[in-house]
Amino acid sequence: MPIHSARLLAPAFAAVAVASLLATAPANAAVNGRSGGDVIGHVYETTNAAAGNAVQVFDRLRDGRLRAGATVPTGGHGLGASLASQYGLVRDGNLLFAVNGGDDTVSTLAITDRGLVRRDVASSGGDLPVSVTVRHGIVYVLNQNSETISGLRVSHDGHLQPLPHSTKALSKSGATPTAAAQVSFTPDGRSLVVTHKGDQTIDTFAVRNGYAGTATPHHSAGVTPYGFDFDRRGDAIVSEAGPSAVSSYSVHGNRVRTISASVSDQQAAACWLVVTRDYAFTVNAASASISSYRISSDGRLKLIASVAASTSAGGSDAALSPDGKFLYVRLSNGSVASYAVHHDGTLTKQQDVAGAATAGTSGLAAN
Repeated sequence: MPIHSARLLAPAFAAVAVASLLATAPANAAVNGRSGGDVIGHVYETTNAAAGNAVQVFDRLRDGRLRAGATVPTGGHGLGASLASQYGLVRDGNLLFAVNGGDDTVSTLAITDRGLVRRDVASSGGDLPVSVTVRHGIVYVLNQNSETISGLRVSHDGHLQPLPHSTKALSKSGATPTAAAQVSFTPDGRSLVVTHKGDQTIDTFAVRNGYAGTATPHHSAGVTPYGFDFDRRGDAIVSEAGPSAVSSYSVHGNRVRTISASVSDQQAAACWLVVTRDYAFTVNAASASISSYRISSDGRLKLIASVAASTSAGGSDAALSPDGKFLYVRLSNGSVASYAVHHDGTLTKQQDVAGAATAGTSGLAAN
């Protein structure tokens, strides 16, 4: 259940020219506003290309709109098909972490004044990495096919080292594949949480000195638990693709208690979920929509709008700006849509912006 979603030169025709310069120059030369004084951050999208994974960079303007920029290789290979996950790309400070599902590696890229610069590529410790989480120099990668999590240490400048003897198996309830979707540290860092799409399970791993313990399984309140995020109190808010619903849970170490069970959004395939302030937003893959929920002070959920906004090409990932004022949704055609998030949880559509060609759900992050 957690880790959590920018552009450069000119419009679409310039994006191709910028990409051609990447082999010899760092991405995002305009990071300090040299291409426009209103650039305040970026949105990053992994392409997941089998021939070579890369990060498409978008400049994030003050009004939340995006402008396509450079494409920076991760140094690994994408899967070339959907990772069926959340947090395939995450940001921790000035570092990005990207899973490379095609060659079982994870990459780090530094966000610098000269642009995005690749720092390291290391083994994910298993087969088919689909999700990654980072906290205080410790990285854990979820490997879907090997049904494990595996740890690494990361230095302040982005260099990775395997964490010895850190690989842990997910819980299993028979022969059904776990089809795990996401791994995330809890906000207090005391646990790791993993959702299983395949066998309706949520695992917790107690963490001590950077090392995860044995998986403790918990039955999901709804079918196909998928993406998740945490509210300001540390409760886990989890999407459920099967019924297109959301559940909330209190998580304390290996203790998990259901607060709200499977609150329907009346849409189809709620997969990706993000939380800002007291609102949760689900991106519904099969109904081309975004739903909104209110989170009460005790973690209970109430549906605000079944369709808070529509997506033009069907959503396939989500990320928020650091201040929570803008929601970015990766579309099935690889474009990224931007929405303004208002204080009452309503959304206003801003734009869709095309970037590099992408292959399936792969990761979205913002700074």
